[in-house]
Amino acid sequence: MQLPIDIQKVKDGDQVVFKSFFECFYPKLMALACRFVDEHVAKDLVQDVFASYWEQKKLIDADNIQSFLYKWLQNRCLNYLKHQLVVEEYEARIRIAEARIAFFNNKTDSNDVLKQVISQNIREVVELSVEKLPPKTAEAFRLCYYHDLSHKEIAKIMAISHRTVESHIRHAVLFLREDLKDLLLLFVAFCHLN
Repeated sequence: MQLPIDIQKVKDGDQVVFKSFFECFYPKLMALACRFVDEHVAKDLVQDVFASYWEQKKLIDADNIQSFLYKWLQNRCLNYLKHQLVVEEYEARIRIAEARIAFFNNKTDSNDVLKQVISQNIREVVELSVEKLPPKTAEAFRLCYYHDLSHKEIAKIMAISHRTVESHIRHAVLFLREDLKDLLLLFVAFCHLN
C-alpha cells in the first residue's frame, strides 16, 4: 500500500507529518479495535499504539506499516481481554468471599450463599479443565465463551483462520465434555434438590 505520508519524516520526528499519519490510520485502527472491545476502551488502546509508535519510531522498520499497526493493535486488544479475564475472576472471588462472610455473620439466606459458592466452584473447576487444553485452544475457548466473541473476531485477534478457530472450539468442547462429565451429573443432581 502506497502511503501519502513520508514515514521517514515521521521517524525523524516531524510532528506535522505524524499528525497526518495519525489522521490517516486512526479511523482504520478504531474500526479494528471496536470489533473486539467497547469504543471507550478502543480509543485508549489506539491512542496507546500511536504513543508507543511515536516513542519507538526510530526502532521500527516495518515494510507494511498498516499491517504492523494492525498486528500491534490486535495484540493490545488480546492483552486487554486477557487482563479482563483476570479481573473478572478476582471480582468473582471477592463476591464469594463477601457471601461467605455474610453467611457466617448470619446476614443472608444460607440458600443464596450455597448457590453462589456452588456457582463459583463450578467456574473454578471448569477453568481448571480449560487450563489442561493446549494454550491456543484454551485462548480461543475463553474468547468465545467468556467474552462472547464470534469465531471471526477470534480469528482476527489470534491471527489464525476461521476454520482453525472452529477446530480449537470443537476440540475444547469435546475435551471439556469428557473431562467434566462427573461435574455435569453433580450439577443435574443439585438442580433437582432445589
